[in-house]
Amino acid sequence: MTTITISLPDTMAQTIDVASIKEGFATRSEYIRNLLRSHLNKTNDLTVFKKQPLDVVATKLEGSGKYTKKFINGVVDGLSKSSFYAN
Repeated sequence: MTTITISLPDTMAQTIDVASIKEGFATRSEYIRNLLRSHLNKTNDLTVFKKQPLDVVATKLEGSGKYTKKFINGVVDGLSKSSFYAN
């Protein structure tokens, strides 16, 4: 898990403390993570990446007409080195 540090005005921090206790969260972090999840679920149309053969990934990217060959090769190379594609 990554740690992110933010600065808040004292009154906002106090409001977060009260709200997190009221809503049953053990820590500020849990409360803020929940807020972020809710926000991201509402504002982003995220889909789960499904592993596909890298040649299929390249073909789909090429077929979109949006990307250069150099970019596509970089994506395929990066994916091939990722833990997601590791055997």
